[in-house]
Amino acid sequence: MLSSIRTGAWIDKDRLLFYPAIIVALTIVATTYVLISNSWLLPNGSPFGSDFVSFWVAAREAVAGSPHVPYERSLFEPVQLALFPKSGYFAFFYPPHYLMYLMPLGGLSYYAAFALWIFVTFGAAFWVLVQIAGKPKHLFLLALAFPATFLTISHGQNAFLSAALFGGGLLLLERRPILAGVLFGLLTFKPQLGLLIPLILLAGGHWRVIISACVTLFILMLLSALVFGIEVWGSFFAQADYAVLTMREGLVSWAKMISIYAGLRIFGFGDSIASILHWLIAAFVAAVTFWAWLPRNKIDHSLKKALVLTAALIVTPFGLNYDMFLLAPAIAFVVVHGMEAGFMPYEKSTLAMIYFSPMFVLLSMAGGFSLAPIFPIIMFALILRSMRSDAKHNAAVAVL
Repeated sequence: MLSSIRTGAWIDKDRLLFYPAIIVALTIVATTYVLISNSWLLPNGSPFGSDFVSFWVAAREAVAGSPHVPYERSLFEPVQLALFPKSGYFAFFYPPHYLMYLMPLGGLSYYAAFALWIFVTFGAAFWVLVQIAGKPKHLFLLALAFPATFLTISHGQNAFLSAALFGGGLLLLERRPILAGVLFGLLTFKPQLGLLIPLILLAGGHWRVIISACVTLFILMLLSALVFGIEVWGSFFAQADYAVLTMREGLVSWAKMISIYAGLRIFGFGDSIASILHWLIAAFVAAVTFWAWLPRNKIDHSLKKALVLTAALIVTPFGLNYDMFLLAPAIAFVVVHGMEAGFMPYEKSTLAMIYFSPMFVLLSMAGGFSLAPIFPIIMFALILRSMRSDAKHNAAVAVL
């Protein structure tokens, strides 16, 4: 058994097909049972995909000519409660150009919009995974069974879109730099996940990507100002304090978050100490990532891309459990490297643990604490180990 764990031999083709199929089937049956038992609602009274309430209602308001409503709780909360009386309030912390992404959903019923949103965004993420790793039949089951997939769907969240844009931008970086920049520009709807993107682009000297991303962001801001009025940007910035308060006071449970900051708050650290420790670790991770992307260090492209995807989850102070879907393209990049260069001892088994980590995070959340910060750090360390192994191999080849 220990030998199988060391080599990863237990991860064979049959298990890669059978166990994900079982997970998907059990998930569908369990979710259906919960919904039927609660008159097609969640136990807390919210519709399935509860976070999607804010996206859909915001889209309706934008279509109706009231794009400022999502940014003012005194206006947004009554609209939500009128449609979903038992759901509670779901804030909308996204910039106005994200409203443009959502507007096509505003004319549909809730569940029609929800289904379209999940289908399109998961399809985009899956396409990126296939471009990275190939083998769509195997990947489809693995992607569906990935626990972060369930978290994203059950919340009706945008992690599929984040992974598609982030992973797609990295995938196209060398071959299609202009398009890569467009994808990074579109990712600015969730800026807390892209904190390291400017850093790696500067380190790698990807100037065309930088220019393309900046132009894309400028066009998005200009279009949203023209469509909604410049005042909506003022409303967006005015609610920034509420977003900070949400994180600092745990208005969204710290147990649902994946950041080091949230984990420290759960363990009793105050805001100042937790912030300092978080940003010290984030600075170290950012420095290592910057170093890895310097061309002179000749780090394998797949490992560099996996590193920045993983680092993004460590660096952000405001990430939630469904954002762990960003690990899907990271795992895919590491697997591609392993298939080409060979897997290190325990690498396959560690990747399997990372694959199931969102499930462990969900279980810890139910217990009122968070294991979430641990797994991106383990993944980050695993990638660094692969880089070190490659460096030793290259040095040996050079000597020969």
